[in-house]
Amino acid sequence: MTAQESNSDAKQFTDQYVQANGLRFHYLDWGSPEKPPLVLLHGVGQTCHTWDLFAAAMADHFHVMAFDQRGHGDTDWAADKDYSRASMVEDANAFTDALGLEHFFLTGMSMGGANSLAFTAKHPDKVEALVVVDVGPRVEPKGVKHIRDFMKNYREFDSLDQAAEVIHRFNPRRPLEVIRKYTVVYNLKETPEGKWTWKYDTYFSDGHRKVDVKQMQEELSAAVKKIQCPTLVVKGGESDVFSLDGARDLQELIPGSEFALVPKAGHSVMGDNPQGFESAVRGFYEKKGYL
Repeated sequence: MTAQESNSDAKQFTDQYVQANGLRFHYLDWGSPEKPPLVLLHGVGQTCHTWDLFAAAMADHFHVMAFDQRGHGDTDWAADKDYSRASMVEDANAFTDALGLEHFFLTGMSMGGANSLAFTAKHPDKVEALVVVDVGPRVEPKGVKHIRDFMKNYREFDSLDQAAEVIHRFNPRRPLEVIRKYTVVYNLKETPEGKWTWKYDTYFSDGHRKVDVKQMQEELSAAVKKIQCPTLVVKGGESDVFSLDGARDLQELIPGSEFALVPKAGHSVMGDNPQGFESAVRGFYEKKGYL
């Protein structure tokens, strides 16, 4: 039985909401508050449900919380369109404070991974161990453009089935039935006209988002140098966003960090190869004595 097939029997989450940093955040909660807390941050255009399979697999060992970052999923959009990394890092700080989390494990993918790196550098006393997934100060322009083009060109769908087929063409590594059952259900909402569109703020796909890549890389590199907690760098074996050179650069910035290459996975490592991703993280936690 695959990880996708067994998800129906996986431990169930509860939907929760909390006010933090002036916004209402939606999050999913797995496991028992008596266990060590594990906080999960998703990538751009995604939602907290990105982590469903991994969170369920970790629920025996951790109290897992995955939240929709500002402008995504069922969390509030920022009225002032402030989606800067600094604001998202402050969100994570306010979110964990609101839940009384003084010390926790942190995992982030893509945008969430960059936010996790910046958060750990700014709040080192809060993070026990960090797992950063398929991102670093250096990312590959071609792969980033691939994602941006998809977000810009596919904003609305006639049906959930059509959306699933489009997503599957974009990422054929994930089975179509899994996309139909999970991805479109949690990532799309119906419009008043009966169409289906993404839950994230159109700011992320309307082409007005200006990013100074060089400045962003320099700022994140400077921050990453401050990280001292146990860190695992995960790369999707087939990712066109995060290269082996990018992973090596990140490891050089975090002395003692470890590396895991997950085969048969693109940028969305935990969704493309759930079992491979879980195995990599579990191995890291076991080596460090957390499991």
